[in-house]
Amino acid sequence: MIIEAFTWAFSKAVKGARRAGLVQEVAAIAGKYQRNTKAWQPHLEQTRATITVAIKKADPAEPILILGSGLGLDLPLQALNSHPAGALLFDAVKPPQLAAKLKQYPNIKFELRDVTGLLEEFYNNYGDRKITPPGFAPLPLTGFSLAISVNMLSQIPLSFAKSPPEDDTEICLMAAIQQAHIMTLKAMDCNTLLISDHERHVGKDGDTEVITTVAPPLWPCNPEHEWDWHIAPKGENRNGLTTTLKVGVWEILK
Repeated sequence: MIIEAFTWAFSKAVKGARRAGLVQEVAAIAGKYQRNTKAWQPHLEQTRATITVAIKKADPAEPILILGSGLGLDLPLQALNSHPAGALLFDAVKPPQLAAKLKQYPNIKFELRDVTGLLEEFYNNYGDRKITPPGFAPLPLTGFSLAISVNMLSQIPLSFAKSPPEDDTEICLMAAIQQAHIMTLKAMDCNTLLISDHERHVGKDGDTEVITTVAPPLWPCNPEHEWDWHIAPKGENRNGLTTTLKVGVWEILK
């Protein structure tokens, strides 16, 4: 609980992020990682390796844009720092762990940014779930050699609905937020990479079933490659269930 409390207390966040539970979520991830480092390692290494390969193909004249930096666990910070034009990280929360890491990487910049553009409006009118997301997220479309959305697509709409969503209005809102994020990635004038979980497998003693399929309007194709993230191995959940996410990679080359 110490790591969770530390993260919650010292994280910086955009307006609306704390009320949305985003700071609490980052703190919970810090605690889960501390408890499940070994089980998470293959996923983190796969994510870092995938991003590193993409960085090597990026134009050295323009920076890399990272959407969803989190705690920095799944980012190849050395590779980002070594890119000649550097990198810019966007996230609604800046946890102290990431802030400390970035001191070692002067070529990586961080900007607190609500990638949905809706948090402040939504929580100023809390309870009104009839807001309509724009067709595109408020993100820059030019000025970068590569843009990567990192393990966040399934998470960004959760701040705008109860869990599980209670009605069609909430479900439509969540889908629209994901759609805007994807359409923005497609509209950028550089190569873009989407890394996202798209299936959730829950079970016990090796006998698992798919209880949730994340089915946003993704690229009209299967992922280029995918792997398992054992996000809640045996012992993490009190009910004895394990949770594994299927993580995929989608790419658009310009």
